[in-house]
Amino acid sequence: MSGDETRKVVSGFLREVRSGLDPDAAARYLAASVAAHQLESENPRTLARSPANYAEHVREFRRLFGDFTLRVDELLVDGDRAYARWTQFGRHLAEIDGVPASGAPLALIDSACYRVADGKIVEYWIQADRMGLERQLG
Repeated sequence: MSGDETRKVVSGFLREVRSGLDPDAAARYLAASVAAHQLESENPRTLARSPANYAEHVREFRRLFGDFTLRVDELLVDGDRAYARWTQFGRHLAEIDGVPASGAPLALIDSACYRVADGKIVEYWIQADRMGLERQLG
């Protein structure tokens, strides 16, 4: 996989799907089964994600944060891998981690490394600033 192809797949995925604009476009960018490595200090795990499952995941973000904005702060590509760092801006519109909705603005900083094969994302490793979110929730 060339770096240009990887960049096209990952940037399209972030722009269309992860941004919340078109969750159902996930099938264009994700393989039928994606190894999603959740790199949380307290609970590292790997989930199997499908395009439909990922689309539902993004719809859940929209329920929690409203029509959020996703700003891609960095996208680095090397062959079949791409590293992306982004900031998501939204509002606290539903209960999160036991904290009732406040309507307050929230900013989440996340990053992921994606591996692309045959024109689709087949694996990713994601890190989220969970402490930063907890502090914003109070």
